[in-house]
Amino acid sequence: MIFTTIIVGVLLILGSIIMLPERWAPSLYPTYIETIEANWNLSLPIPDSEKDIYSSRVDFHGDGEAITELLYDKPMDIQKIKDLSNNWVSGEEFNITELPTGVQELIREIDKSSSYFYLQDSYNFIFFELNGNKLTIYESYI
Repeated sequence: MIFTTIIVGVLLILGSIIMLPERWAPSLYPTYIETIEANWNLSLPIPDSEKDIYSSRVDFHGDGEAITELLYDKPMDIQKIKDLSNNWVSGEEFNITELPTGVQELIREIDKSSSYFYLQDSYNFIFFELNGNKLTIYESYI
């Protein structure tokens, strides 16, 4: 009986490690904010909430597109986001046709009350839409 209890306990522990590895080794699983910093060298404040809107990034390497919505409660966090770049463009001035086709396909509409900021490297892009306390991030990785 004791032997069976020990075996069941060990199996439960091993099962939880296998099924929930981020709980046992969180440093192996960076947060969304940490991946933005690693991929784009941008330091975003930690959001009060985060919601995945869309993702086609199922590849091992993370190739694909994603839309993520971050909400912030503190005005100081919104200011940090605005300070990321001097290149924010208002929705009224923004012309989506100036962006590469891949960006245009991911972004369905431009909100006149939002501000926009865009970065691109050789193959990848990241696009920020800031509207009030909501930051929507559109990404594409090849």
